[in-house]
Amino acid sequence: MDTDMRFDGLDDLKRGMEQTAKMLPGRIYEAVRDSCLKVETRAKTHHLAGHTLNARTHRLQQSVKSLITRSGLTISGRVGSPVVYAAIHEFGGIIRPKKAKYLVFQIDGKWIRTKQVTMPKREWLTESINDVKPQIELIFGRHVKIAIG
Repeated sequence: MDTDMRFDGLDDLKRGMEQTAKMLPGRIYEAVRDSCLKVETRAKTHHLAGHTLNARTHRLQQSVKSLITRSGLTISGRVGSPVVYAAIHEFGGIIRPKKAKYLVFQIDGKWIRTKQVTMPKREWLTESINDVKPQIELIFGRHVKIAIG
């Protein structure tokens, strides 16, 4: 006994999958870009605007940027700052003098001279990411849904 099976619509399925394969990388790129901009905006307008760090010059706040790169099938997004003190605020750590015996600085008009300063971490970037995670999930879901039709 032979069974003959026929599938209707395979050509439509194939065309749909080809269309999705063409659209998906662009949509993923857009999702990464939109997600990075959400993190960047949250950092600038909330955590670097007084909630986590109080800005004096706004240099760190103004320096935060997004960078999206594509290499082959890999799409990467980065949010950060080139400002030298961005990392010490994010991760905390110990600051020691490089060329002198002491660090010398002023607090409330009083001069301080010390061998090191321990900076607590103030996670302005990590907290910005955590704040917008639900929105990022929606962004990716929306872009993938558009790609698959």
